[in-house]
Amino acid sequence: MPRAKQYENDAERVKAFRERKNLKTLCVQIPADLHQQFEEFLKFKNVTKSQIIEKLIRSQLLRKR
Repeated sequence: MPRAKQYENDAERVKAFRERKNLKTLCVQIPADLHQQFEEFLKFKNVTKSQIIEKLIRSQLLRKR
């Protein structure tokens, strides 16, 4: 007997996840060559794109001066 669906579709599931974790979506446009270098960088790291961007914003843009 399968479990009853908690969410109607994937969009509802992702929406609930973002609300639980208090997350917002950020969309950026970067040059293709920079994107390629970023993807190559990620191959050797055990972190997500979101984690890297969050760390850079906190350490470079929001640091105390």
